[in-house]
Amino acid sequence: QIFNSKKENDEKTSSSTMTLNFVGEAVYTSKPAPMIDVNNNNNQAKSLHAFFALPQSAILLLRGSKNNQVVELESVDEELLKRYRQSCDSVNALPPTSDDRFYEVTTSGVKFPGLTVMTAVTIGVKVTTQEDLPGYEFVLIKDSTYAEGNRLFVWFFNKATGKDNEDNVDDDNNKYDDHNQQSTFSMNKISVVVPTTTTSTSTENNTISFESNPYLRVQVQFPSFLMKAIPGATKKKSEKTGSDAMRKVLDADGPVALEAFQQEYVRWLES
Repeated sequence: QIFNSKKENDEKTSSSTMTLNFVGEAVYTSKPAPMIDVNNNNNQAKSLHAFFALPQSAILLLRGSKNNQVVELESVDEELLKRYRQSCDSVNALPPTSDDRFYEVTTSGVKFPGLTVMTAVTIGVKVTTQEDLPGYEFVLIKDSTYAEGNRLFVWFFNKATGKDNEDNVDDDNNKYDDHNQQSTFSMNKISVVVPTTTTSTSTENNTISFESNPYLRVQVQFPSFLMKAIPGATKKKSEKTGSDAMRKVLDADGPVALEAFQQEYVRWLES
């Protein structure tokens, strides 16, 4: 696997910690939308490929149900490109190309009294083509968590999460070292679904739908002694509980974002 700790560190920690894998997967399908007549020579600008190529189309999906802040990265360094290649490989995504775009997405945050915890993720976006139909691959490259609010509360948050130690690392070469290795892996495939003639009505033959296939995996290092101390707790049960939580996260965001994407497509088609 990509981003594994070094062998000697594994040997030291394997007896004292265990790795819990929380996995969430889902498939969502949008409401039907009008199909573009690809034989209409007067409407070549209104094609599915043209819609998927619009930057705002991908941004709409990245905003999600909570209206996340999305900023496209104008420049990408070699370290980020390297990490992107590794992330694509770890989730079986297509290899990176020079046409891929990169975005930083900041969530609306989880609010506590005097403190708001924000998550910022960097995502690579690729426009794909399968059977002459366009699609997307959204691949998580890296993520980070930070706090805003009362200075004292922020200081406590940084001490508790080790952020203060990370911020004190001056050597840029160390920013992808083991202390900050990736523990979250995510990909979302967006595709166009065309009804088959054998299963659809004459009305459905003139429509398409959009399908979203999100995948989310989080690896957590958990103290072995703590697992043994919790009555009835097992690695299998803990992973199931965590995976169920991952699925709820996907269910809360995926369908809403996909419907917004479908509505924007209809609006764009009619404009």
